[in-house]
Amino acid sequence: MKNDECVLEIDRQVLVAEEGFILGNGDFSVSIYQTRDSIIWNFGKNDVWDRRFMSDKDPEPLTVDELRKGIRDERWSVPAYSGKIEALGGTKNPQRVVESLSNPPSYTYPYPNPKPVGRLEMHYPPDLQDLKIKQSLFVEQGRMEINCKWQEGESLNIECYIHPQMNVLCVAWRLDDFQVGVQPFFESIPIWCCLYRTADPSIKEFSESWKNESGCPHFDFNCVPDATPLPAPKLIRHNGDYLIRQEFYPDPTFPDGFEYLLGYQSSFSTAEPCPKGLDSRAGVTLLPCSGMDVESIGDLMEIDQKLRDGVIDYPDVQSYHGWAVVSIGTTSDAEGPLAAIDNSKTLLKDSPEKTIGRWRNDTANAAREFWEKSRFSCGEKAIEKRWYAMLHVARCIHSDTSVPPPAYMHSTINDYSLWHADYHTNYNIQQPFWGFDSANHPELDNAYFNCMDYFAEMGRTLAKDFWNTRGIFVQLLAYPIKSTADTFPTAPMGRMTYMTGWVCDQYWWHYLYTMDTKFLRERGYPFIRDCALFYTDYLEKWDDGKYHAFPSCWGEEGYDGTVEKNTDAYQAIEFARSNLRMAYKVAELLGVDDDLRETWAEILENLAEGKGETEWRPLPAANEPRQRDFNSPTFMPGDGYRHPHKWEFTQRWWAWIDKLTMSVIRDLRGGQFVANRDFKDLVTIIRRWSRPNGLPCVMPVRYYGRAGIRPEGLGVLAVFQEMLIQSWDNVIRLFPGWPDNVDAHFESFRAQGAFLVSADISAGKVGTVTIKSLAGGECRVYNSWGKEVSICDDQDKVIAQSAESILSFETQEQQSYTLTDG
Repeated sequence: MKNDECVLEIDRQVLVAEEGFILGNGDFSVSIYQTRDSIIWNFGKNDVWDRRFMSDKDPEPLTVDELRKGIRDERWSVPAYSGKIEALGGTKNPQRVVESLSNPPSYTYPYPNPKPVGRLEMHYPPDLQDLKIKQSLFVEQGRMEINCKWQEGESLNIECYIHPQMNVLCVAWRLDDFQVGVQPFFESIPIWCCLYRTADPSIKEFSESWKNESGCPHFDFNCVPDATPLPAPKLIRHNGDYLIRQEFYPDPTFPDGFEYLLGYQSSFSTAEPCPKGLDSRAGVTLLPCSGMDVESIGDLMEIDQKLRDGVIDYPDVQSYHGWAVVSIGTTSDAEGPLAAIDNSKTLLKDSPEKTIGRWRNDTANAAREFWEKSRFSCGEKAIEKRWYAMLHVARCIHSDTSVPPPAYMHSTINDYSLWHADYHTNYNIQQPFWGFDSANHPELDNAYFNCMDYFAEMGRTLAKDFWNTRGIFVQLLAYPIKSTADTFPTAPMGRMTYMTGWVCDQYWWHYLYTMDTKFLRERGYPFIRDCALFYTDYLEKWDDGKYHAFPSCWGEEGYDGTVEKNTDAYQAIEFARSNLRMAYKVAELLGVDDDLRETWAEILENLAEGKGETEWRPLPAANEPRQRDFNSPTFMPGDGYRHPHKWEFTQRWWAWIDKLTMSVIRDLRGGQFVANRDFKDLVTIIRRWSRPNGLPCVMPVRYYGRAGIRPEGLGVLAVFQEMLIQSWDNVIRLFPGWPDNVDAHFESFRAQGAFLVSADISAGKVGTVTIKSLAGGECRVYNSWGKEVSICDDQDKVIAQSAESILSFETQEQQSYTLTDG
């Protein structure tokens, strides 16, 4: 099957940032949407945060000794997400009980929080009628086109892209067949733009507005009286140009404060400050060259009067074209925030059109290089288009050198975000990365590892000071902020122990898919080992000879006043088991830490069984070696995710799909997802929850309002790829969840063992399969043909023939092999 170039299209106006197409280079991004009379590029940048953390408001962090005494002796009780707090066994210090089991005061402030960066707004002639708009995202070129047409034949064509290395947005346009003189000249200014940043409202103002617009009261808890917005943005002059400056308050990460600058270069002849307006904006209005002496909007109004009075004639122009480049610099930049602004200005000084053309080529080349690594096509275009849409956005928002987006993508956030838009380790920060390795883009994992560095910095302190252990304790949440205090120093949310093992999965998977021993030794094992050291000291050996997890609770749940429920929570035990096994394997592979391996082996042999939370408990089949030996607890087939018929499946996901990825992968690996039965229903749900830009809407708007795009929706990539290829149990399985009536083809999907696999299926039959071995070693493939298979090397020499259910053959590094039935 041939892959045509992927073009995603929206044939209508998009009215909010979270539904528009996204462009980006992994650090700087834009979401593109419209109003009635304008097109908006909404900016985001991964390092732009309000980093204020009010830790001085919090009580003394809760230690493990206090927590154990509270549950065992005082019988602490608190429901999930706070509520009535009790010490059922009595207490001498009720105030300490309440403050230990309540959300910390620091969490009631609206910061830390990622912040909006600003907008470029292009205004087209407002009196043109019957707008038809088509927005086209050329995924494999990294650029977007917008075509506007009106009823009298006028057309506006816009092209935009973000450079792959420099943080600059390029926009070029052409307006054709515009009838000058048909309407008053001032009202028919062909194209004009505003570049601006609005001032933050107070959290009270924002909360009230949010409730009016969405009916959602979720920001009420952040409305503390002494919360203050950021300083208002400013318009400053630099070398004759206007710049927009947003300053931030000093914090431990940036003791001297943080700031960013927005600058521009354009073909417009005139720039003047924007009126501040109700939103107290700082910005600049860019006005076109009209062939007349125009320096301000006031001049245009005067010219308009002269035109209408017949004192001067209308210019004989029917075609207008131009360009604008917006650049951003922040304190994070090695040379400071002005460097990026000055650099783009210097590069554009002499031949701006040629420079912009080179940047366009740079953008296309970088996109082409990315998409040469893997491709996918199938007869169900709802799946194919969304695969490209999600992987495109993953490329736009993740880079080697920056942290990933938090709970909401930066180009789609509001002035304030739900839950501070933190990095949440209860699957939320992990899930976006689950499909990158099998899509043959393990380089996207680096953003995850950058994020985990912040957890590790805080986690070493928490392990030592509050848990009395070695290693790293991974907290429920963190921010890209230098660690000075516990981000959630109270229970139960801040003292859950299962995330420490959960976040290690990506390090181990990255190695299995790349076989990169250098990465494993230098970055993977140190983190995995330190998490295992936490469990080594946290788990207690009781009189029964078993190692127990106390205190522990499953999920984001509370305490019920009993030791029984709050001991050996299933998630805590299984992720401890997973992490200790992982650490043992890696230490053995690297030939290090023999003494620790002995300790870990002894704990694993005597680890108690987990209990509680039925939907996480494995089915009987999950106790088989194939399930438990190779699977992360994340994807162990669970008792709560079976869907034997259509109604159960669609009913479960019709109102909420935040855990769709996790549950469907469990079903796929456990054999509960039957493609010929369930594929159609899955497509229905994917369509139901897709925005116009192809991204999943993870959480319902009616509950949370339009809060922005949640990156965790990118995890649906992993669902699609698990339907096409699996390798989690050391065997490559082709099309294990794909229906017989939909043809499909994929190129260079990556399997564990560092194998690149290309295959197709037609009418339910697998065709010739090509496997490239990047690291050598044994390759094991499930026999999808059900008969004898020939295995040939890249010289077409048959090296093996077998009809066994598992085809096994040795490979050489960087060599390719084909598998053909008969």
